[in-house]
Amino acid sequence: MKGLIISMSSIVNEIKKSIGSYSSSFKVSTELNEDLSNYDIIGIAGTDRFIIMNIHKLNSWDGPVLTIGFGIGFLNSIDITNLDKALQAIMSGDYEIEDILRLTVDIKGKKLPNAVNEVAIFPARSAITIEYSLFINGEYLWHDVADGLIISTPTGSTAYAMSAGGPLIHSGAKVFEVVPVNSTNLARVPIIVSDSSVIEIRDIISKSRVEAIIDGSVRTYVGNEVRISAGKPLKLVRVGGVSSTVGRYEKKISLMANMDLPPSAKFILKILEYEGQLTQKEIAEKTMLPSRTVRNAISILMRRGLIKRQVILRGNKEVVVYSLATTSQ
Repeated sequence: MKGLIISMSSIVNEIKKSIGSYSSSFKVSTELNEDLSNYDIIGIAGTDRFIIMNIHKLNSWDGPVLTIGFGIGFLNSIDITNLDKALQAIMSGDYEIEDILRLTVDIKGKKLPNAVNEVAIFPARSAITIEYSLFINGEYLWHDVADGLIISTPTGSTAYAMSAGGPLIHSGAKVFEVVPVNSTNLARVPIIVSDSSVIEIRDIISKSRVEAIIDGSVRTYVGNEVRISAGKPLKLVRVGGVSSTVGRYEKKISLMANMDLPPSAKFILKILEYEGQLTQKEIAEKTMLPSRTVRNAISILMRRGLIKRQVILRGNKEVVVYSLATTSQ
């Protein structure tokens, strides 16, 4: 087996070290810019944002994908500390492939990446509503005025869709969910549709430019109609018999159980969930919170066992970083 691992530059040395004796079979790079036909498996190592960004670049890749993250990240096949054991299992054929549902977005023939989590339809300007008509398989369902609309996969049901009132969906369910956001009509509740459904948002009207936002990262102008359906499944590598359902919901519920945290601590928790390992200075820069507020919030999160402190090498210098604590495996 021959593999390519795309790594964040900040952890590339750690990835190379973890590969060890498998360096002849797995190449490590910080860029996805070569012919992939020579590889049997592609690995992506980094934060959720980095993983999603590179999954989008793999839109035409049909092979298995191994995602390597920082413990609690919701997109991880494995934790970075277990990479060597995972490669041993993969090389011996002791792994499974889980098909992860994705969404394809059709907007006037534009070439767009498949969505792993969700497609969100929102006005570009905040505090402005969107008016639209919803059709499922060509059948009119409702007309609505709302802040926006989220179409989510089971994987994305633990993310943006859930914060907007959508249900948690087991990863094995072959369904999508449609979640109106702050509708002016109380009858407009989240609905579950089959993964064979074609979801159309038509007659879109707003005082602002309306955008489709794919996985929170790719934005495009939608005009007056969006067509969404099942995309090519992501073939996610699972090692040790653990599916994407196990652990991810437990982690989300663990985070929800700590909603009595101060707003600054919640904000930092969310930043670390998305960005991965950060120094105290980097946390302050990304949150734009005062240094004293950051120190106090970190102290609270440490006492709750929600984050951990580590000393790592960046280049030739030791730095102290914070990241989400890993729950029991």
